[in-house]
Amino acid sequence: MKTWKNLSLILLLALALAGCRNKSSNLTDFNRSVYTPGYASGFDVKGADGRQSVLLTVTNPWQGAEGVETALFIARDGETAPEGFEGQVLEGDAGRIVCVSSTHIAMLDAIGEAGRVVGVSGIDYISNPDIQARRDSIGDVGYEGNINYELLLSLDPDLVLLFGVNGASSAEGKLKETGIPFLYVGDYLEESPLGKAEWLVALSEVVGRRAEGEKVFVEIPVRYNALKQRVADNALDAPSVMLNTPYGDSWFMPSTGSYAVRLIREAITSTRRTRATLRRPSIWRRLTCWHRTPTCG
Repeated sequence: MKTWKNLSLILLLALALAGCRNKSSNLTDFNRSVYTPGYASGFDVKGADGRQSVLLTVTNPWQGAEGVETALFIARDGETAPEGFEGQVLEGDAGRIVCVSSTHIAMLDAIGEAGRVVGVSGIDYISNPDIQARRDSIGDVGYEGNINYELLLSLDPDLVLLFGVNGASSAEGKLKETGIPFLYVGDYLEESPLGKAEWLVALSEVVGRRAEGEKVFVEIPVRYNALKQRVADNALDAPSVMLNTPYGDSWFMPSTGSYAVRLIREAITSTRRTRATLRRPSIWRRLTCWHRTPTCG
């Protein structure tokens, strides 16, 4: 009799715990900062007390966006999305990812997770060694406006990493229709080179390795600022720089507040719109590598 009573108590306790875990939460519960960027302005990660799940919010993810927010709820430990949540839901950590930008691959590679990439856009233009070694098993889903959705579906991705240019990606509607969650990555909109690099923490969250992402990123400002100081201490005659090349009848120039201009300014201490040969190539090359990958050394 005593044994049955103990078993009944254990069963009731287990049911109570399961009920607590699956209890619906409110969106307002996710107000605890899990990660607040120090340099990036386009994302943050919030959690709720007693919950393993997190809410990854992306702000103004394309050029010209004002007051636009997109959100990805990463549901962990059997928890469900908050009541009233209308964003994207990722069930658990993303094990199979489609990247439509090579910068997304570089960020995952920085934390040793490039192996999760199962689909890319333009594989012939991606130099990542892991991707090229597996190119026969990685799907090339095409480019914005011409995505091969049949191939994308066959890859069975957990998550698609998107970017917007002058508005929402044309793939957004089809992804919603097929039930494939997506996340906008707005690294290219950051005005700070370090802000651009900090997006690797956002991507480390979707694969369940935020601690590793933070560990990798915390070293980047240290190295970057050390290189910047070397330039300041050794600057001689700063070269002048002309950016981009003509396209059609126009010559597009980045704004003075863009990360590209800040990168150049910090690398050579001054910029002018005249053509010249860059000097001090070793330092220049090491600083400009931040434009291509978040962890050049």
